[in-house]
Amino acid sequence: MIVSIRLSFSNAYLVIEEGVVLVDTGSPGDAPKIEEALAKAGVALDALKLILLTHGHVDHAGSAAALRQRSGAPVAIHRGDAAMLAAGQSGPLHVTRPSGYLYRTFVPKTFRGVAPDLLVDADFRLDEFGIAGRVLETPGHTAGSISVLLADHNAIVGDLLMGGYMGGALLPHRPRYHYFYADSFDRLRHSLQGLLTQKLDRLFVGHGGPLTAAAVRQRFPSNSDAQHATY
Repeated sequence: MIVSIRLSFSNAYLVIEEGVVLVDTGSPGDAPKIEEALAKAGVALDALKLILLTHGHVDHAGSAAALRQRSGAPVAIHRGDAAMLAAGQSGPLHVTRPSGYLYRTFVPKTFRGVAPDLLVDADFRLDEFGIAGRVLETPGHTAGSISVLLADHNAIVGDLLMGGYMGGALLPHRPRYHYFYADSFDRLRHSLQGLLTQKLDRLFVGHGGPLTAAAVRQRFPSNSDAQHATY
């Protein structure tokens, strides 16, 4: 089961099966909202098995330090974003379209850094944490961006895509590229096409969503000019 948690700037997700894994932690100050979501789902804070970050940006990793301290759960991130997480610095952001310049002014610049307990890669599985799933490397938004593929054919993809406009407030189920990237837009497009080779039903994104895989494939078909658009 995936429980969506709407936070100040982004979404976090609880994956609840035999164990409980938190994917992403929102911005600084979002920890109480995540704790409320855990309580509403009937999960004690100390039952959290893992805090897994899709990437190291402030609106996804900003409360990782606080939640690790409060829950005792280890924090995991891809090695490509480990330095970003430890420093508490998102680094430069490149825009994918003109509106990104406006939204970039509202993004917090720093957060409380934390050294990760675990470094993940393409071989990282969640079975030992009670979840039937694995990590897929999907770089581009950042060098260390990952997606979480679950056995029920759902995926949590961070900022590989977003849903809708105004951070997902308008038309949240319409697939779009994120306003920013920090690594490579070409790698991001390649990662998206690689993800779409998997058997998927829904994509849970960092902003807006969820997106159906069918809608994503229709909007970003492989080997088409559509995949090169920046809308």
